[in-house]
Amino acid sequence: MNYLLLRHFIFMVETLLSIQEVAAITGKSLQTIRRAIKARKLISKRKRTPQGFNYMITQESAASYYKIKPENFRMDREQGSLDAKVKEKGVSTDVAYATLHDLQTLEKEVAGLLDEYKKEKENFMRFMKAFQERFVVLENQLKLLEEPKKKSWYAFWKK
Repeated sequence: MNYLLLRHFIFMVETLLSIQEVAAITGKSLQTIRRAIKARKLISKRKRTPQGFNYMITQESAASYYKIKPENFRMDREQGSLDAKVKEKGVSTDVAYATLHDLQTLEKEVAGLLDEYKKEKENFMRFMKAFQERFVVLENQLKLLEEPKKKSWYAFWKK
């Protein structure tokens, strides 16, 4: 019996959640969770990744700080995903899948947006070229206005 209690205690201590998982469970934004980590209101551990660090938050600190019952958290270890149903918040972790038709529609929309972006970029580049040419003309006119009047041909002897 003591072995089961000890195993349960170790399992509870090692339960770590990502910022995204805590945000989904609590209904808070990612930035709010990050601020709580920075203010040390949530206990977290840094996990090194190739892109930098991920902060993993202990389940107990999230449960106590946001006043959520720890038994409402349930980790699905086989799949490695969090299946949490929070009764107070009514957060659901149902997954919606895209159909082939949805993906084709999205592909057409993205292609249209890329074409539109290409046209806008070409217009902008034409505008910038015209602006640059006009700027050079104005700069040359300014130099001509600032240029001192020509001295007589013998003025260099007076120095």
